[in-house]
Amino acid sequence: MKYLLWFLLCICGRISIVYSQILYPEVMEKQQIIVSPLKVPDIVFPHDLSALKKTLKNTFIENPAVRYALESVKQDDSYNKELQEALNILIRHAEDEHVQPVVEAVKKYMAEAGEKEIALRKAIKQMETDSMDYYNCNPYYQHDTTIPRYYNSPLKTLVSHIRNDSNYIWLREISKDSVEFHFSNSAAQQLDLWMNTGRPDYHRFWLINRSGDSIGTWIQVLPETNNVRLYVDDDVYQSHGVDYKKAPEALIKNQPGDDYYKINDLHRGELWRRHWSQYAEIEAAIGQGYLSNWASGGENSLSFLTNIRYFINYNKNKTSWENLVHYRLGFLRSGSEDIRKNEDRLELNSKLGQNAFKHWYYTIQLNIVTQLFNSYEYPNENERNLVANFMSPGYYTLSIGIDYKPSGDFSLYLSPLAGKWTWVRDTNGIDPTRYGVEEGKKSKGDAGAQVKLINKFPLLKIMDVRNELTLFSSYYEPKQSFTADWKVQIDFKINYFMRASVYANLIYDENYSDKLQFKETLNLGVNFRF
Repeated sequence: MKYLLWFLLCICGRISIVYSQILYPEVMEKQQIIVSPLKVPDIVFPHDLSALKKTLKNTFIENPAVRYALESVKQDDSYNKELQEALNILIRHAEDEHVQPVVEAVKKYMAEAGEKEIALRKAIKQMETDSMDYYNCNPYYQHDTTIPRYYNSPLKTLVSHIRNDSNYIWLREISKDSVEFHFSNSAAQQLDLWMNTGRPDYHRFWLINRSGDSIGTWIQVLPETNNVRLYVDDDVYQSHGVDYKKAPEALIKNQPGDDYYKINDLHRGELWRRHWSQYAEIEAAIGQGYLSNWASGGENSLSFLTNIRYFINYNKNKTSWENLVHYRLGFLRSGSEDIRKNEDRLELNSKLGQNAFKHWYYTIQLNIVTQLFNSYEYPNENERNLVANFMSPGYYTLSIGIDYKPSGDFSLYLSPLAGKWTWVRDTNGIDPTRYGVEEGKKSKGDAGAQVKLINKFPLLKIMDVRNELTLFSSYYEPKQSFTADWKVQIDFKINYFMRASVYANLIYDENYSDKLQFKETLNLGVNFRF
C-alpha cells in the first residue's frame, strides 16, 4: 500500500509538468498592452532660483513653524491695540536678520579682547623703549623727562587712536562681566577687579592681621569658569619676635625722639599770574596747475602764499593791551608770464582798554596798514606801472571808543571819534591822487566815526571762520565820506597741520572808486602755531 501511494504521486507530478508545458511554452507570444502608461506634465524650473527665494519671507529663520507663526500673528487683527503694539515690537525683533551677525561679531570681539589689551601693552612698551633710545641719542633733552618726546611718532599716533577710539572703549567695557569684586584688608587697603572675559588676570594683594603683619598674595581671575584663585607667597613663616609691650625702653635702640611727633611748618608757595602772553600762527600754501596738449586750452599756473600772525597781549586786573602783527605775501605765475606779486599786506594793530563794567572796555586803538614791496599794474603784456610800495600809501587810524568783549573770540569796537591819515611817502614814483591825496601833497587827514567787528567761530566741526569788518564814516568830506573793509577767511581742517583755506576781501573806498573792490584766494597748505 505504501508503494502504491508513491506511484500515484509520481504519475500526478508528471502529468502537471506536461500540462504546464502545453499551456505555457518556452517562447511566449507578444501580448498587446491594454493599459496605457501614465503621462506626467513637464515641470519647468525657474532659471534663477535666487529670484524665487527673494519672494519668500524670513528665510533666515530655520524653523518653518516660526515663519508660519509670524505670518499668522501679523494677519490676526483680533488683538487689542496695546497688545498689538507689543506684538509688533516682538515681530520686528524676530524678523530682523541683522541681529545675528551683529551678535556674532560682538562675541568674536569679546573673545579677542584679551589679545587686543596685550597688543596695546606691547606697543606702549615699544614706545617707551624708543623714547629711551631717543633720549640716549639726544643728551640735550635728558634733563627734562617730563616732556614725552617719542622717537617713533607713527606708533604713538596709532596707539593714541586705538586707546581713544569710542568703539574700542565701548566694546572693551561691555566685554566685562557685570560682577565686580572688592577685596579689603584690616588696614583698609582695597582692591577692585572685574571678571574680565578673554584672558586670565593676576592681581597683587596684601593680607594684614591685627598685629600689622602682612603676607603677600596673588589673586588670579579665570573668566572662562567665573572662578577666582588665591595664591599665598611661598617660604613665608610666622615667628614671634620681641614683645614690645613687655620689652624695656632701654632695649629699643631706634625709638623716635620728641621731634618725631612734631608737625612741620606749613610752606606757603608763591602764586603768580602771567600777565603777558604771546603766540604766532604761520601758514604756507601752494597751488599748481599743469596742461600739456590740452584740447580745451588753458595755461599752466603756480601760486604761493604765506600768512603770518603774531599776537602779544597783556592782561592785569582791569587793564588789557592787545597787539597784532599780520602779514600776507603771495606770488603768482600764469603761463609764460614772469612771477608776479598778487598779495602784499602788512597790518599793525594795538588796542589798549580799561574795563568799564562787565564786558565793556574804554579803549584807544592804533591801526597801521601798508605793504613792503613794490606793487605794479599791468595795462598790457609788455608794460607795467608802479602803483604802490612801502608806506606809499600808508594808512593810519587812531580812535577812541568803547569795546564789547564777552570772550576772546568776539570784539565789537564803537568809536565816535577816529582820526584817519593817508600818507604817500614816494610821490615821485607814485601818483598820490590815486589814493585821495591832493596833487602836490604827501598826506591827507580826516576825522569821523569808526565801527570794527572781529569774531571767530567754528562751523560744522570741520571749519573755522575768521571775520573782520571795519567801517569808517567821515565828518568833513561829503564826497569821500565812507570806507568799508570786510575780510573773511574760512579754514577747512584736514588734519592737525594741513588745511585748506578760502580768503575773501571786499573793499569799498570812495577815495579810490565808487565800485567795489573784491579779492578771493583758495589755498591748500600747512599751518603751525607756537
